[in-house]
Amino acid sequence: MGSALDAGADGTLADNNESRFKIFAQAMPNQVWSSTPDGQLDWFNDQVYAFSGLCFSDLAGTGWATMVHPDDIAPAASAWTKALASATQYQTQFRLRRADGVWRWHLTRALPIKNDTGVVTRWIGTNTDIEDQKAAEAELAEVEQRAAVAAADIGTWDLNPQSGVLKWDRRCYELFGLSPGQPVSFAVFLAGLHPSDREFAEKACIEAMRSEGSHGYDIEFRTIGLEDGVERWVSAKGKSEFKNGTVVRFIGTVRDISGLKRAEEQQRLLTRELEHRMKNTMAMVAAIANQTFRSAATLDDAKAIFEARLKTLNQAHDTLTRSSWTSAPMPVVVEGALAPHRTGEGRINLDGPAVELSARQALSLALALHELATNATKYGSLSAVGGTIDVTWDLHATNQGLVLRFEWRESDGPAVATPTHRGFGSRLIERTLSSDFGSAVEMDYRADGLVCRFEAKLSELGPDAG
Repeated sequence: MGSALDAGADGTLADNNESRFKIFAQAMPNQVWSSTPDGQLDWFNDQVYAFSGLCFSDLAGTGWATMVHPDDIAPAASAWTKALASATQYQTQFRLRRADGVWRWHLTRALPIKNDTGVVTRWIGTNTDIEDQKAAEAELAEVEQRAAVAAADIGTWDLNPQSGVLKWDRRCYELFGLSPGQPVSFAVFLAGLHPSDREFAEKACIEAMRSEGSHGYDIEFRTIGLEDGVERWVSAKGKSEFKNGTVVRFIGTVRDISGLKRAEEQQRLLTRELEHRMKNTMAMVAAIANQTFRSAATLDDAKAIFEARLKTLNQAHDTLTRSSWTSAPMPVVVEGALAPHRTGEGRINLDGPAVELSARQALSLALALHELATNATKYGSLSAVGGTIDVTWDLHATNQGLVLRFEWRESDGPAVATPTHRGFGSRLIERTLSSDFGSAVEMDYRADGLVCRFEAKLSELGPDAG
């Protein structure tokens, strides 16, 4: 096989040193080559010809690129150009095509040979086969990835689209509610999806496996356990690998995000519930404002009454906020509403179990108690020395289930008579309590003091009732 070196032309390896180099290079297991100072390859040892199946005329000059994988030519050429310009070592990795068409990874290095004045007279390079090393690195990376995946509780899947063979790890089987070791396929994967998510998940897979498609896969879907029937939310990510334009592998990971989805749904429900509660509260505030300022004798009176009613609402809101607006214990609501009206020990007495009220019921009861206490302060038992109020509630068993019975009883106050005019306060008491507790309110104006009663089924109390 001829070469410029064999021809002995000026600037080639024709002298004794160059002859000794040839002998040494031919004995090396590596592929060895040389280049002129401007980067034109002009000599190759026999290992280059044996590996590539090419001759000198195929490889000389810039013909060496015919050996290099198309995807690796540009970075290899760029690195070679930089090395030539800086007269520094050239080193890169690329795939070279063997005579039988197999691509193998090689590490390529080249050193500039300089004369006494520092001018580059030649480049000497080697190609070292590192395919086995690359394979070992890939295997190690895969092992490390599997270990990381196992630690993160992530499942993996591996589909060969040509053969239809699908592989799942243990976690993947769990997320589809299937016993490990059961045969799986793309059809099994689809069968394990929630019916509402099946179509779009299948389309995403097909799109990722099209040569002109996305090649990537990042979606969320629900699974219905193939054996256990459990619904789970899953985040799936993957990618396709292609060879000569044909998809040969589709791999990825799956992760259980059911907890995250539940939290997101709970947050949405709480947000909607809060919006609903605030609309109700604002409507209540608007009604209170409208009625207060319409019926009050003076603007100052209206302002004082309105501020007192708003304060009662705020206190009830504080109680509900501590339970995320889901419910409130009846003793806390009653105590909070009546605390501002306690003017002496033993004048307001409370007794009853810790029944849970819905948010709306808590607001209504707080407002009703405020109106009752305000009326008692002006005209009832709290307006007289020694007058008392007993607020009691308890649960009674009936043929319709447990029933809450509530009573407000005033004693030792001035004589009471049925009012000839019903103000906003009394209407607020009756309307809010009857509406939110599902029961008629009895206002009994006894001579010895007002008695207010209502009942409610236990099943109509608590978070679900609001």
